[in-house]
Amino acid sequence: MKIAVVYSGEPRSFEHVKSQHEEEFLQGLDYDTYHSTWIKTTEDECKLIEQAANFKGLNRVDYNCTERPDLWHFEATLLNSKKNHPIFMLGRIQYMTSAALDLILKSRIEYDYIVRLRYDFEFKGKLKDYLPMVQKGNDIVITRKMGGKSSPINVWDGFAFGGYTAMCWYFHFNRWIPFSLFNSDVANWKFQPEFVYGTYLRHVGLNVVESDVQPTHIYPDDNKVDWHREKRTIQYYRDLANFHPQFYTQRDGKLTMENDSPWVSDDLIINVLSDEGLVCNEV
Repeated sequence: MKIAVVYSGEPRSFEHVKSQHEEEFLQGLDYDTYHSTWIKTTEDECKLIEQAANFKGLNRVDYNCTERPDLWHFEATLLNSKKNHPIFMLGRIQYMTSAALDLILKSRIEYDYIVRLRYDFEFKGKLKDYLPMVQKGNDIVITRKMGGKSSPINVWDGFAFGGYTAMCWYFHFNRWIPFSLFNSDVANWKFQPEFVYGTYLRHVGLNVVESDVQPTHIYPDDNKVDWHREKRTIQYYRDLANFHPQFYTQRDGKLTMENDSPWVSDDLIINVLSDEGLVCNEV
């Protein structure tokens, strides 16, 4: 039994979680690792990635995604129609994630299972004990997410595994995103990535199976969840200001693109980005 383990994201906590994955969660398995990250990832971080067990390859993706103008069009369409606080960069993120799958496809090795992991989570238990949960070719096994539980309706993208063909469809999610607003369920929903992912998996005929694997988010430099929430929310508006500045506006100090974070204020977002030279214009 041969397994491909796909890592993606920012490897900011990989130095911490690497040993836990290799010595506990993936222990006892015959596996290769494939990786994708952003081109802004430092050379030292890339060297750490290349030290991963059974390393087979790394793809680095430009956050501008100049080769995917369909994603730019999707973002503008979404922002124009939904004035909430969407994770509108979902397409870019999922495109980067899929870059590791490209390496697997080019290798022409047909693995029995493909596993999707992130660089900043530890996972309790051993993966080999969960593999029998895949009973059919279209089964995708997912897991609890921090602060809640995934479901066939809302699928967290931080962990999944299944057979080769099913997981190829799982990673092709990025190709469907530009068309997702044509789906009536997505078009009428406040844009949440978990819901869109679940809708896509049902659309392509995959069977989502919940597991009891419990992930633990590991933050760099001993930071806590509040640090993550603030950093993530500000990053959304930084992306908005950089890529779609016509939507980064305010009215009497209130962001016109709704900020639905209960922890990060509009004032904080506007002030932090102003210090970076990103002005939020009054409308």
